[in-house]
Amino acid sequence: MWPFLGRLLPPAPVGQLSGVLAVSSILAPVVTLGTHLHVANRLARDPRRAGEADGRLVRFLLVVLVAVAVASVIGLAVAHESSVLRVSAVVAATGCSILGLGVIRGLNRAGLYAAVTIWSQFLSLLLLSVVAGISGSLDAGLGVYVVALVLGTVVVVPLVNRRSDVDAQGRPLRIGLQALGLVPHLVLAVATLLLARIIVGLVSGPIGLAGFQYASLLIGGVTTIGASLDAHWSVRAQAATSETELRSLLNRNLVRIQAVLVAVAAGVVFFVFALLPFWLPPTYDADAVRGAVLVSLSAGSFQALADNRAAALMWLGRSGAVSAGTSVGVIVASGSCLLLVTAFGWESAGAAIALGTASRALITSLLLRRAEPALGLDRPAMVASTAAVGLVLMAVLLTQI
Repeated sequence: MWPFLGRLLPPAPVGQLSGVLAVSSILAPVVTLGTHLHVANRLARDPRRAGEADGRLVRFLLVVLVAVAVASVIGLAVAHESSVLRVSAVVAATGCSILGLGVIRGLNRAGLYAAVTIWSQFLSLLLLSVVAGISGSLDAGLGVYVVALVLGTVVVVPLVNRRSDVDAQGRPLRIGLQALGLVPHLVLAVATLLLARIIVGLVSGPIGLAGFQYASLLIGGVTTIGASLDAHWSVRAQAATSETELRSLLNRNLVRIQAVLVAVAAGVVFFVFALLPFWLPPTYDADAVRGAVLVSLSAGSFQALADNRAAALMWLGRSGAVSAGTSVGVIVASGSCLLLVTAFGWESAGAAIALGTASRALITSLLLRRAEPALGLDRPAMVASTAAVGLVLMAVLLTQI
C-alpha cells in the first residue's frame, strides 16, 4: 500500500502516517494486555471458554477500547492534527482488531479470520488512502480507518457472548494477569524493525532512512508470511493433550513453514533483481535496497524456528521465557545494527535483523530444552530448518558472484 499512498498523499502526511502506524503497532499489544495471544491459545484448548471467563475479559476490553477510539476520533474532529489523539485512536482501534483476530484464530474460524484480516490490513488502509487523498486531510482518513477497524471487530461479539456461569468471579482478572508475561515478547517482536529504522535514521540520516523504509517493507513481508502461518498453526497446536502430540504437531508445522519460506525467498530474489527498479521511486538507490533485503533473507527461517519453539514454551505456561528469548533477539539486532550501519552503511541493517532473529531462535531453543527436553526438534524439522537457511544463504551468495 505504501507506493499507492505515496502517489495519493504528499511526503509529509505519509511520514506522519508512518509514525502513527509504527507507534500504534507497538502499543496495541500493551493495551490488550497480551490477551489476544493468551486467549487465543486458551480457546484453542477449549472453545467453550469463549462463553465463560475468557469471553467476559474480551468483552470488557473491547468496550474500553471502542470507547477510547470513538472519543479520540471525536477529539480529532475538534482539535485537528493532534499527534496524541491520532495515536490513541489508532492504538485503541488496532487493539480491537488484534483482540478480535485472536478470538477468531483460537476458535479456528479460518474463513472468518481471512476475511477480517483482509478487511483490517488491506481494505481499511485502502479506505484511509482514498479518503485522505480526496479530502486532503490525514485526520479524515484516520477517522475512517479507525471506524473501519472497529466495525471489523463487531463479528467477534457473537463468538464471546455469555453462555455459561460455571467460572468463579474474578477469573477474567486472573487470565489477564497470566497474559501479561507475553507483553514484552509481543511489543519487542514488533519493535525490531522499528528500532532498526531509528538507528539507520540516526546514523545515516534521512536519505538512508528513506531507502531502508522501502527495504524494510520487503524484509517485513518475508518475516510476516512465516509469522502469520505460525500464528495459526501454533495456536492449533495448543490443543495438544500430551507432549508427544505437541511435539509432532510443532515439528510438522515447522517443516511446512520452512518450505514455504524457501519459495518466498526465491520470489523475493527474483523481485529485487527484475522488478525492484520499477517498484522504487526513481531517486532511490536500488542497489542499496537490494543489498539490504538480500542479507536479511535468512531472518524469516530463523524467526520461524524461534516462533515454533516459543509455541512450545507457551504450551508449558512459560510466557516469561518467551519474552526473554525475544528480548535477547532485539538487543542483538539493535546492537549489531548500530555497529554494522556505522561501519558499512545502512544497507547492512538487513544483516542485523538476521543476526537478531538467529540469536532469538538460539536462546528460545535453549530455554525450551531446559524447561522440557522432550519437546525438541525431530530429524525432519532440523533438516528442513538447516536446509532453509542454507538455501537462502546460497542464493544470496550466488547473486553476488
